[in-house]
Amino acid sequence: MKVIMVPCVEGGIGHVSRTATLARALRRLDPTVEVDYVLDTVRLRPVNAEMTMQMGYRPRLLPPLSRDNRDAVTRACLGDADVIVDDTARYLLPLRACVPQAAWVSIPIHPVGDELFGDWPFMAQMDAFIWAYAPLVGLPPELAMFADKVTETGPFLDLGGVPDRNAARAALGLRPEEPMLLYAVRNFPFGREFGHRVVGSLYGAAEALRRTTHPALRLHLLAVKDREELRGVPGVPDELPDWVHVHGVMPQPDALLHIRAADLLLGEGTSTVHEGAALRTPMVLVPGPISETLLLARGLKRNNAAPCFEPAELSPDALAQAFRAVLDNRAETAAMLDRAHSLVTGGGGVDAAARLVLEIGAKRLAARKA
Repeated sequence: MKVIMVPCVEGGIGHVSRTATLARALRRLDPTVEVDYVLDTVRLRPVNAEMTMQMGYRPRLLPPLSRDNRDAVTRACLGDADVIVDDTARYLLPLRACVPQAAWVSIPIHPVGDELFGDWPFMAQMDAFIWAYAPLVGLPPELAMFADKVTETGPFLDLGGVPDRNAARAALGLRPEEPMLLYAVRNFPFGREFGHRVVGSLYGAAEALRRTTHPALRLHLLAVKDREELRGVPGVPDELPDWVHVHGVMPQPDALLHIRAADLLLGEGTSTVHEGAALRTPMVLVPGPISETLLLARGLKRNNAAPCFEPAELSPDALAQAFRAVLDNRAETAAMLDRAHSLVTGGGGVDAAARLVLEIGAKRLAARKA
């Protein structure tokens, strides 16, 4: 069986990492399954191409389509698929007309606007939908008309190979007296204005903690495609001090190792928040200004599972105060970690999604043989 992943490539790297988690689950359940990636070059951000290759895949690149090249290019990119899985890229569904032998499974994002209703002619043609959110986010009412095609799996989490916290810290060379603050920059997927405000407030808060209560604190920034993107951020010096560690895009196991080792995770995107909660890493949430991240973060805040700042509330002083509370009040932080873990984990997760894809693929293969 050949499964082709088509992740959203115009946003953050979470769509690539989520489909890679699904790919590993498919191979775990059925080692004969082959998985490839197709990336839409019209919308592609370079960080997502790099992330796909870090996951171990050399993606096929879908070039700009025209009436003249459409059929041939689509067959070259998708023609050997038994199942196509798109992660928030269902706008490519019309290409199915060129590869009618393939089933199509979609992983939708929580509606940013009214696109779940606006896209219903596309969605009516899907074989299945995977809803990969914690129950805190809820199922949008627009999906009710496709209730028979929706499988609610909960977040995709593949954490079996992640070591415990002490081993993770040892692997990264962190000393016990050095608190680690972690944030994944990811090329500012929610816009440069929001991203600059987050990084500036984060740096200012970390600097304030080093001057006062936590002089050994170290700040680690992940998924920085180019250090130049940190230049010009208000409040951040062009020459970063030695207590700031800048890392590029890294394979998912390495990113999970950093999340496990962190004393504090600044949670912005949905996948990062899911992983932080599942790994019981203390979090302060600054959700990106779209519905899925806001609903998840507000739900965790409502259940006293993590402090949360809306964009308008963000400042170095506010973050510094929240960081101190999480780092210094261990009993309350431990209780928050338990609540966050229980609210995010559970359900069938990625294995349930993989079983659904395998079932649909088997039906499609049987129909073709018949």
